[in-house]
Amino acid sequence: MMRIPKKTQLTTTVVAGLTGVGLIVGYVLIVMASASNNQQLFSFIIASYLAGWGGYALVTTIPRGEIRNQFILTTFSLGLALAMLELPVWLKLVNYREIFAISDGFDWEHPGYVPDRELLFKPIPNRTIKLQVSRGNIGRALCLAPHPEEPFELIYDKNGFRNEEDLTNADIAVIGDSYVESQMMPGSRLVTTRLATITKQTVANLGQSGYGPQQELAVLKRFARPLHPKTIIWVFYEGNDLLNARDYANQVEALKATWGRADSFWYRSFTKNSLAWVTRVFQDCAPNQNEIRQAARTVVMDSNGNPHKLYVKGRSVSSTLTAQEWEDLQKVAAILDEAHQLALQEGARFMVVFAPVAYRVYHNISEFQDMDGVGTRWDVNDLPERLRSIVADISPEIDYVDLTPALRSAARKNTMVFLHDDTHWTADGHQVVAETLAQALTGGKRSYVEVPAQQDVKEGSFLAGDAFLVRSLDGTIRYWSKGAQKLYGWEPSEVQGKVSHQVLKTVFPEPIEVIEKDVQGMKHWEGRLVHQRRDGSTVAVISRWGLQQALKSPSEKMLIIEVNSGADS
Repeated sequence: MMRIPKKTQLTTTVVAGLTGVGLIVGYVLIVMASASNNQQLFSFIIASYLAGWGGYALVTTIPRGEIRNQFILTTFSLGLALAMLELPVWLKLVNYREIFAISDGFDWEHPGYVPDRELLFKPIPNRTIKLQVSRGNIGRALCLAPHPEEPFELIYDKNGFRNEEDLTNADIAVIGDSYVESQMMPGSRLVTTRLATITKQTVANLGQSGYGPQQELAVLKRFARPLHPKTIIWVFYEGNDLLNARDYANQVEALKATWGRADSFWYRSFTKNSLAWVTRVFQDCAPNQNEIRQAARTVVMDSNGNPHKLYVKGRSVSSTLTAQEWEDLQKVAAILDEAHQLALQEGARFMVVFAPVAYRVYHNISEFQDMDGVGTRWDVNDLPERLRSIVADISPEIDYVDLTPALRSAARKNTMVFLHDDTHWTADGHQVVAETLAQALTGGKRSYVEVPAQQDVKEGSFLAGDAFLVRSLDGTIRYWSKGAQKLYGWEPSEVQGKVSHQVLKTVFPEPIEVIEKDVQGMKHWEGRLVHQRRDGSTVAVISRWGLQQALKSPSEKMLIIEVNSGADS
């Protein structure tokens, strides 16, 4: 046996130690740097593999020829194992993209979706997904502390929508985006489930995260109409629907350019998706600077008096729509017009619902700070009124419901209506929305109705049973309709010139000063009131107020048009 000199052994030990330290330091640096893509990670793995063999060859006493044979055999074995893992992909039996839940790329390349030339991406049907929410979408963008919730299941029907059973008919079809689908909520808490409970009707949830107006129109054609609903509810979310309408054409072109890529071998392969999974594991949360610039926070109280930090994002650049936003809204108007025509063909009632961002709801309730702790107050544009006017221009038969007043009223009573680190509603928020929609449905009235000044009032322009009145900002009654006379019992001559809230002994859901402030800021208000009739009996009404300029009344600058519908009718 050959004897290795002690000096050589010492040198070999030192080299081996330095090599080991170098490899460990290299691994630590890579982990700290966080490989940001598959190519970087793949390069690191290959370099580590070769460096490991190089270090082994340097410190071992095994002959170089034997080391070479070991390297070739080991590399061949690893390659063979990888080939066996990739074989089911080549045979199209396995999609590792779904197994590793890799979500990079376009929406239609995400797990659980397939490309669709009209919808862009279509959910895979009949799925049940076990989910546990640890951060909301704002929380992920800002890298906020996780808050693991109880796990629950997302159950999808044959068409890929959140209905726990396949529906062949539905009384109400609700179309929208993630606000309707609501992946962060169990099915029992959804607005559609609660609306079904309140109305005792079958409600179809046709919401899909990431869909915009063009895709929602396709949903109406392909999935809502076959259910023959009596009512179609279209939920417009101000946070991204205008942007989605603008970007749809670009997305169609991107889909054409990448068509079939998600089904390619490389996108489904073990190699690509395992590398992406490891990259994701090693990456720390990196705050999105663009999201930080658009985020703000405040402190709100819950119903138990506990404080919570509420994070919001998205701001208006002015108090009215920009030229680009107005152009986008015209696209939405054309889509709503077509949707209304389709509803008419089905003999269905059509309702457009405005879903506000959290800041619109809370900006008059709480003081906000940006993420650096500096007080901020963003502009709130007039999108609800613009959309209200567009809906009215399309047809007086379309119902329009702005959810802002109802959500704000609940928020003022310390109900958490938005998730604290997410743009979506809480379970209580879903309940408020369900109750608001149920009131609008059972009342059968149009909340967008705009009454002209007193000289132009025509009784035939309102539905039978409507009680409407025109009054000054101080409540002085200027006009009293036949519907109001029938509902309350007073003749016009008996109430004109008197303050309406005193005559009707109005019971408000919140202080009148708060409501009047909302009317001044939002130009409208909607809520439930209790009035007293002339005979002393009481009646609950859904009351809708609109602030309008008094063009033909020189003594008045502004008037309030109040339309009251029996809440139990």
